[in-house]
Amino acid sequence: MTHAAVECAAIIRRELAGKPGRVVAVCGAGNNGGDGYAIVRTLHSHGVDAIALEVARCPTGCDADLMREAARAMGLVYAWDDRQAHFAQVAPIIIIDAIFGTRLSRAPAGAPLDAIHWINAQSAKGCAVYAIDLPSGLDCDRGQPLGAADDAVVAHRTLTMVCAKVGFDCAAAQRYIGIVSEISIGGPPLTQQRPFVE
Repeated sequence: MTHAAVECAAIIRRELAGKPGRVVAVCGAGNNGGDGYAIVRTLHSHGVDAIALEVARCPTGCDADLMREAARAMGLVYAWDDRQAHFAQVAPIIIIDAIFGTRLSRAPAGAPLDAIHWINAQSAKGCAVYAIDLPSGLDCDRGQPLGAADDAVVAHRTLTMVCAKVGFDCAAAQRYIGIVSEISIGGPPLTQQRPFVE
């Protein structure tokens, strides 16, 4: 997560190019959320005004929770229900979608679905949206939302780990993924990986 966060944060910093405004990561409970917390911490260490909104709590002790705790110790984690209070004076310029990753297998519901709709509403107001690995709510193999058409994040840019997902080639996915950048997570390039043989 740390390596991926450094790579993602570097891209976001280049896009910011000194523009005023806040970067807000909307974080779920799994590894995708862990990436969001790690990215916020990395951006903050480079002087960027960045915070995380916690949509769902990570299971205690998992890798994502360790990233959350590190960000929380820096005062960067806030409750999803308190989001409006943090935008009264500083509007977000970039929103990081870190709610769901590739393991999502059913339509989003509850607070995560509310967060997806909120992200898309902010996008309609001119805020740039960066999805981590893939837009939340999108099936990575079929390239279609797992729920209704409006129940997936519409990203301006998708920072996907290792390689583009199979579903990204589908016509339906083009509305959601935006510009796709492949992010190294520290291993060899996919074309150089060899299958495990006992």
